[in-house]
Amino acid sequence: MATDELLIPEGGVLLHIGPQKTGSTGIQQAMHQARADLAEQGVLYPGPKFRPAEGGWAVMGINAAVGRPAPRIELWDQLARDVAETSLPRVCVSDEDFARADDAAVDRIVSSLGGEAVHLVYVARRIDRLLPSQWQERVKARLTLSYPEFLDQMVSETARSWEWHRTWDPQTVGDVIDRWARHVDRSKITVIVSSDTDREVIPRAFERLLGLTEGLLVPPDQKSNRSLGFAEAEAVRRVNKVFAEQEWSPEAYWRVVQAGIAKKLKNSPRTDDPSPIPGLPASAFGRVAELADQQAEAIKSAGVHVVGDPESLRIRDIVAPVEECGTVDTVSIELLANVVEGAIAGGFDLQKRTVRKRMAQRRAAQKRPATRDLSELTSRELAGLLRRRVTSRLRPPDRPRRPTEG
Repeated sequence: MATDELLIPEGGVLLHIGPQKTGSTGIQQAMHQARADLAEQGVLYPGPKFRPAEGGWAVMGINAAVGRPAPRIELWDQLARDVAETSLPRVCVSDEDFARADDAAVDRIVSSLGGEAVHLVYVARRIDRLLPSQWQERVKARLTLSYPEFLDQMVSETARSWEWHRTWDPQTVGDVIDRWARHVDRSKITVIVSSDTDREVIPRAFERLLGLTEGLLVPPDQKSNRSLGFAEAEAVRRVNKVFAEQEWSPEAYWRVVQAGIAKKLKNSPRTDDPSPIPGLPASAFGRVAELADQQAEAIKSAGVHVVGDPESLRIRDIVAPVEECGTVDTVSIELLANVVEGAIAGGFDLQKRTVRKRMAQRRAAQKRPATRDLSELTSRELAGLLRRRVTSRLRPPDRPRRPTEG
C-alpha cells in the first residue's frame, strides 16, 4: 500500500498556524474532543484546552486578548515539555495566532517544538468570504468601525492601520510561508485550500497528515460556533461605542460583552434577518479580486504541498459586487432581549469576580503584620520597642523564650 505523501513521519510535530477565520476552531474542537482516540492512533494533542492560547501569546511575545491578564510563558514551556517527552509517534499543536508570528517568534516556536521535527499546515480561505467573517470577529474584540468603514480600511493601498495589519499580515499567504520557510523546509509545509461549502476538506486533510482513520475528526455542529449575523454584529458594535465613550475597563469589556453578550448571541438561535453580512460593494471589489489573484498565485508558486485547488480562491468573473452594504436601523425584540440578558449575566459575573478579588486582597492584608513608621510611635511605645529588642539580643542562648500566651 502506497504511503500518503501528506503523512508526516514518526517523530514529527504538525504545527497548525491558522490563520483566524479559516476553520481553526472547528478542527481544534474536533481534536480536543477526540484526544483519547488520537492517542490510541499514535497522536498527542497536548494541553488541557482546545488550543494553547495563553502559552501561544507568551511565546510570541504579544499581549493577551482584551481584558485578560498577562500571558504566562510557563504554560508554553509545559506544552513544549509534553511534546518532547511523549512516547507517541506524532504530535499536533494548533493555534491560529501563530500566523501572525514575526521572524523571532517563529524561531522560538519552532526551536521549542523540536526544530527539524516540525511540519507546518496553513489554511487559505477565499477573501471575499473571509472579510465579512473577520469584521464580525473583530467587532467581538471592541472594533467600532462599521462594515463599510472596515472594508474601506482593508482595501486602502496607502493607509496601514493596526486593524489593516491585524487582518492582512496573517492572511497574506505568500509572506507567511516565506517567513516560516526560513525555519521549516518547504517540503514540510502544507497549504489547505478551504471550502465554505464542503466542511470535510479540512478534517480529512488533517487525518491524512497525522495518519488517522478517516472520519475520526468531526468538527462540532456549526450552530455551536456560529458567527454573528449582521444585526447581531451591529448591536455589539453599538455597545462597543458606549464602552469606548465611557472608557470602561478592558476586564469589564471581556466579562460583559465577550463572555456575556457575544456568548449569549452565539449560543442562541439567530433571531434577526437570516441574510448574512453583506458581500463586497463595487468600491472594494476590484482590490479584493486583485488580492485573491495574488493569493492563488502565491500558493501555486510556493513550492509546498497543496490540498485543494488554488484557482478556487479567485473571484473575478465568478462573483459580483453587491449594490450596497446596507444598514441596520432596527433590531427585533428577541435580539434586544438576548443582548440585555447577556449584559446582565456578564455584569453579575464581573461583580462577583470583583468582590472575590477585594476579599482576597483584604484577607492578604489581614495576614500581614501591621507596620508603623518609628515617627508615628509615642515615647512609651518607642521605649517598649527598644527594650524588647535589647532584651532579645542580650538573652543568653540557652535561656528559653517565654511561651506566647493563648
